Amino acid sequence: MRTPLRPTSPLSAAVLGAVVAAGLLTVAAAPASAAPQPLVPAPLPQSDVLAMEVLALTNDARAAAGCGPLLVNDPLVAAAIEHSGEMAATARMSHAGAGGSTPRTRLGALGVAPRLTAENVAAGSFTARSLVDAWLASPGHRRNLLDCDLGFVGIARFDTPEGAYWTQVMAGN
Repeated sequence: MRTPLRPTSPLSAAVLGAVVAAGLLTVAAAPASAAPQPLVPAPLPQSDVLAMEVLALTNDARAAAGCGPLLVNDPLVAAAIEHSGEMAATARMSHAGAGGSTPRTRLGALGVAPRLTAENVAAGSFTARSLVDAWLASPGHRRNLLDCDLGFVGIARFDTPEGAYWTQVMAGN
C-alpha cells in the first residue's frame, strides 16, 4: 500500500540542494524492507531564481489547462539534482541514467515510490520561458507538464560552459 501525499516536510529543498552540491550526500538504494517515504511539499530555494521561474511558468501552463499547481518535494529535488549532475558529468542528455536508471528507479533509491512518475530533461542555453516553451512544444514533455494526476515536482539544473542540464521530475499518487 502506498503512503498518501502529506503537506509537511522535515527537510528544506535549499538545505538538501546545498548538501548535494557540496558532495555530502550520496544516493544509496533504500533497504528492501523500508517503507516508501511519502511525497510532501517543500519550498524551492528562493536563491534559484531560474528554477522558481520555471516552476511558475509550468504552473501557469497547468492552470490554463485546468490542472492544479505542482508542489516542490525534497526527494524529487534530490533526484533532479542528481540526474542533472550526472548528465553534465557525462555530457549526455537522456532520461536513462547510470546503469540504465529511470526516474522511477532514481526515486526508489531515495525511498520514494509514487504511483505516477514523469520526467522532462533539456540541455543548452535557456531562459526559463524558452525552456518551458520548448517542453510545451514537445508532445511527450507537454503531456508530462499537463498531466493533472501529477502533483509534485523537483527541478534542478547543472550549469556547464556549454549550457545547462535541466531535470524536472514529477510524481503523483
